Amino acid sequence: MYNFIDTIPNDNSRNALLSLQTVFNGFNLDELLTDDTGRFVTLSVGGRGVLSKRMNITETPYQHGAREKGFTYDIREIPVKFLIEDKTSNGLRNRFNNLNVFLLGAKKKLEFTDEEAYFIATLQSADIPDEESNSLVGTLIFVCTDPAKRKNSKEINVTDTDGTHIISTQGDTPWSINVVFSEASNKFEFTASNGLYLLLNYTFVAGDRLQIDYVGRRVFLNGNDLRVAVSMSSNYVLLQPGEITLKASHDCDLIYDERYY
Repeated sequence: MYNFIDTIPNDNSRNALLSLQTVFNGFNLDELLTDDTGRFVTLSVGGRGVLSKRMNITETPYQHGAREKGFTYDIREIPVKFLIEDKTSNGLRNRFNNLNVFLLGAKKKLEFTDEEAYFIATLQSADIPDEESNSLVGTLIFVCTDPAKRKNSKEINVTDTDGTHIISTQGDTPWSINVVFSEASNKFEFTASNGLYLLLNYTFVAGDRLQIDYVGRRVFLNGNDLRVAVSMSSNYVLLQPGEITLKASHDCDLIYDERYY
């Protein structure tokens, strides 16, 4: 039998949750693993600051230093230090079992309640000490192969008149376009000053709902695949930070997430 360390608050422990909590794939670990007999507490989180860069460097004979040829960002590791405890050894095991269930899956949304941002992450490993008591401090190591930190979702209304907008993001970002046709049309055309161009030749009717995604080049009309309607002249490119001019043959919404590194 483990020795019980009474670190659980006497008041309702759900009300004693800290402001820093871990949410993975929609599961708030601190809330779901905390009750009257035990708890899970996020103690600290790392890896959300400055990212390491992989420098492309070429040494030049007879010159000092080296020549930089750009860089790419390294993968992001996010260590989450946590406390897990229960009044009984069996309860502790059940709490770990439930934790394992909540951490299943790859490339899931990872959030922390002290910041309006999220990552796409996979649990790589966990550093858990030997179970010499029923109150343990361990670390979960999440890996983000896409290292971007995603923040607010932005929505731009695009009309049939040239409009200038600011793409507020630090790095290039994918996008989606949503259209609800208010009248019949034999095409949908979208033009951006950064080279993004879309042309769909199709007979649309009033009430049709069109969604175009940069990721996977997905095109859906009323939930059905419509990639066959995309013209070969279309050019899918990412949105870049800064000023951009947009125009569409029919009112639509351009949606993107702010990305930071």
